[in-house]
Amino acid sequence: MRKILLLVMFALLCSVGMAQQERFLVFDFMKVSDDMELDYWETETFFEKIHEQRLKSGEILGWDLWSLKPGGSEQGYQYLAVTIYDDPVKAMDNGDVFAAAKKAYPNMSDEDLRAELKETVKSRELSKRVFMKVVVATDDDFKMDVGTVMRMNFMEAAEGKYDEYEKAEAELFLPIHQKRVDAKTMSHWSLTRVLMPSGSNVRMTHMTFDMFDGYLHYFDAYGRNEVFNVDAETQRKIDNAMKLRDMNWSYIGIMKKTVK
Repeated sequence: MRKILLLVMFALLCSVGMAQQERFLVFDFMKVSDDMELDYWETETFFEKIHEQRLKSGEILGWDLWSLKPGGSEQGYQYLAVTIYDDPVKAMDNGDVFAAAKKAYPNMSDEDLRAELKETVKSRELSKRVFMKVVVATDDDFKMDVGTVMRMNFMEAAEGKYDEYEKAEAELFLPIHQKRVDAKTMSHWSLTRVLMPSGSNVRMTHMTFDMFDGYLHYFDAYGRNEVFNVDAETQRKIDNAMKLRDMNWSYIGIMKKTVK
């Protein structure tokens, strides 16, 4: 009986540990016109203090602001705000932003604070919000900071091939990227699954992220093209895996702000 109880306790501890490792992301893609750049920067600077309070309260694990390239007015989105959670309910609920704002700006009246929050909406258009779960990632101790460069790839897995696609990423591409991380030609890599939105009109089921220390690190790595420097058998597997998804679009993101 004692052995059984010990095994049950061990299983529970393992399940808790796995739950603590889960990461859920909310991506807010922003459209910002050229004449609103300064106003938008002031908006995110205002919200940065609010996110610091959300972090202190345990509501979020972190928040980042990224500038996207290419970022012209006809290229789609110019900025991306990423909020990190350890629980899907928190991610969907989005928390009590006003309560956090009152703590961040205690000298502002409720009326002025509500007016300021309302004013921030004018500086940008929230074009797309995506809820995601991290599926697999490289084993590393990379700490993203201002100046980090991220290549994000919008993936659409073939219909009925979601599990097969994720298996290919985990069993084939993850070891390749881990070697790149170990060789310091890349800082971090991860795969996420899109939880919402979903449907036949949503041309994105997954996203992958390549992280680099900065521009020089990024261009040096892609100049080497070492990701395809593999043997013939591995290349055959890569060619077959690529048939499982379409890479519809890529952005380069440069981290401008972070709260962690």
